[in-house]
Amino acid sequence: MKKVLMMLAVVLAFTALNATISFAASGGSLFSSEGCIGCHTINGTGGSVGPDLSHEGGKRSLGWIKTQISDPASHFAPGSSDGSYAAIMPATSMSSGELNALASYIESLK
Repeated sequence: MKKVLMMLAVVLAFTALNATISFAASGGSLFSSEGCIGCHTINGTGGSVGPDLSHEGGKRSLGWIKTQISDPASHFAPGSSDGSYAAIMPATSMSSGELNALASYIESLK
């Protein structure tokens, strides 16, 4: 019985890991197709208008990233004088699935 439970745990862990990897990979495609790469750099590739996202996943939570993508001005007010950049990134109208995939991809960049 213990062997069966161990085997089941391994299969479930592998399945969850594979789903996470696939989700992040589809987010990488969205990063390009939605035009994010035109303004943001990842590992030396992309634009320079927005911040470099190469290590963003180590800095921000998944929830923060999702909010930033869907409503950028909620974190950085346009014309802010507190030293943060002004929010020029447009809000997105992605589906929740696309938003989750894109945010998961950015969160994976550590």
